[in-house]
Amino acid sequence: MRVGAIDIGSNSVRMLVADWALPLGPGTVAETVARAGEVCRLGRGLDRTGAIEPALAERAGDLASDFVRRARALGAIHVVIGATAALRQASNRAEAAAIISRRAGIEVRVLSGDEEAQLVYLSVIAGLGGSVSRSPCVVFDLGGGSTEVVSGIGGQAGRWVSLPFGAVSLTERHLVTDPPAPDEIDSLRADVQDHLMHRCTYMPARTPLLAGVGGTVTVLASLDRGLTSYEPALIEGWLIAGDRLRALVDRLATASFSERLSWSVMGEGRADIAVAGALAVGELAARFPSPGLTCSTRGLRFGIARLAAEEALREQQPPD
Repeated sequence: MRVGAIDIGSNSVRMLVADWALPLGPGTVAETVARAGEVCRLGRGLDRTGAIEPALAERAGDLASDFVRRARALGAIHVVIGATAALRQASNRAEAAAIISRRAGIEVRVLSGDEEAQLVYLSVIAGLGGSVSRSPCVVFDLGGGSTEVVSGIGGQAGRWVSLPFGAVSLTERHLVTDPPAPDEIDSLRADVQDHLMHRCTYMPARTPLLAGVGGTVTVLASLDRGLTSYEPALIEGWLIAGDRLRALVDRLATASFSERLSWSVMGEGRADIAVAGALAVGELAARFPSPGLTCSTRGLRFGIARLAAEEALREQQPPD
C-alpha cells in the first residue's frame, strides 16, 4: 500500500511517499519511495509575536500543495498532512491552518504534543529494529519550535513530554552575534537545562539507548561520518560517542555562519539555526547519559505515513 505523508514543522515542510507491507503490524517498517523537504520558517517570529505571518502560511501551503501533487503522481492512494508546534502554539492557528489547507487541497491536522511524541517514538523504534525492540530507551525529536522527549521499553512508549523550545525558537531567544558570544551560549544552555530539570523529572536518570530525530541530529551524524551529502542509509542507526558529540557541538558553536554554510551537509536553511540545535542536543545528551547519541532518520513523517496507511485500510474495509 503506497501512501503520502507531509509534515509541516516550524522550520520546514517535509514529504514522504512510502510503501507498507500488509498486514500492517506494530513492527512493520515502511519502505521509502521518495522523500523531500523545503525550508519554510513557518515559526519565524512566533516566539515574539505569538502569531504566524500569513505570507509564511501561504508559503507552507504552496509547498504542501506541490508535495501532494508529487505524492499522488507517484501512486499514493491516501495523503495526510500533519502540523506541529508552530500551528499548535499560534494565536491565529485556525486562520493559518485554513490558508495551508486551502492551498494544499487537503485539510491540515494540527497534531497534539501527545500525538506527535507517540508517532515519533514508534517510528524510531521500528526503524532501528533489532535489540532496540526490547531495550529501555529515550527518544527525542528536536524540531524548530518544540522538542518531544519519550521514554519507553522497546515498542511500548511510556512517559513523554513536549518541551517549548526548538532550533528556531532558541536561536531567536538567545543568539545574536556571529559566532555566538559565551554569555549567549550560557543563556541558551540554562534555558534548555531549566526545561529538562522541571519537565523530565520522572524520566530515567540514564538510558542504554538515546536516539535523536531531526535536522540537527542528521547534520551531526553526517559530520561525524565525514559525509559530503545527506545519505539516510549511512546515518540511520549511527552512534555518535559522547566525546565526539561534545566536540561536534563545540565545533558548531565556534564556527561563523559563513563557515557553517560552507559545509556541504548543512544547507542554507539550517546554517543559521544549527548552533542552537546542537547546543540543545548537547544538553539532552547530558540529561540522559548513555553510550552515545543514536541517529534516526525516521521521524514524524513515517508516523504520519502509518496513519495514512491505517486510514486507507479502514476505507477499504466493506461496511458491516
